[in-house]
Amino acid sequence: MEINKDATSTELTVQDKNWELMSVLGMKWSETTDLTDEDRDFLLGKVEIVKDHIKRQGQPSELLK
Repeated sequence: MEINKDATSTELTVQDKNWELMSVLGMKWSETTDLTDEDRDFLLGKVEIVKDHIKRQGQPSELLK
């Protein structure tokens, strides 16, 4: 997964968005598929905050590979 990919991009498929939620927030796939569009968009905004924090910390992470 690319940390530089924008999780809120309209170009991402629902599956890509779900993958972001799983990879960054640690949600289960079944949890991501049960989300409303409104909740998914809200959480993807939080994903971007987490990824920005990781970038600023400069700590090695699986997300950066």
